[in-house]
Amino acid sequence: MKEEWIEILTEEASMEIFLRKILPEILPKGYALDINCFIRPHEGKSHLQKSIPKKVKSYPDFPLPVRLIIIHDQDSNDCKLLKKQLVNLAKGNKKTPFLIRIACRELENWYLGDLEAVEKVYPRIKASSLMEKKKYLNPDILFGSAEMNLLAKDFSKSYASREIPTFMNIQHNKSPSFNHFVSGIQKFLS
Repeated sequence: MKEEWIEILTEEASMEIFLRKILPEILPKGYALDINCFIRPHEGKSHLQKSIPKKVKSYPDFPLPVRLIIIHDQDSNDCKLLKKQLVNLAKGNKKTPFLIRIACRELENWYLGDLEAVEKVYPRIKASSLMEKKKYLNPDILFGSAEMNLLAKDFSKSYASREIPTFMNIQHNKSPSFNHFVSGIQKFLS
């Protein structure tokens, strides 16, 4: 195991549930959930943003060096301005390296990047009939949760975050922000 501590801050529990399914496939050798890699969900954007400076200030007191990963939904924000705001919140402690990743627009867009996985959880959604439609070629331009609600009338954020990642093909996801997230974590931790 790596002799450091990874703190992953998310804005909600559904992202934590999702990450628990996919991180074991993404994390480089030497990192394991709940051993040296910990996910800390928050109760929304404002709760996450208020907690970042406090957490960053406490990291030098940890027994091992800390690396910080912040995952935040873009929603309708300007991505560059949002990232700049998060960088300003995280840079209070210069000893803690950090990585910020923005889900464009939200977690559900990452699901839409793998319509075959979505179909396995919601069989009424026929992935083969949707995959070549122009709007699904770049799922990051959609409003993910609204699109999922249109596709699956029984869509549930908590159920989807538990089930969809079980079937996701991480190497073939069409969401640019998901792919940026995966490569960013691998590079940051290697």
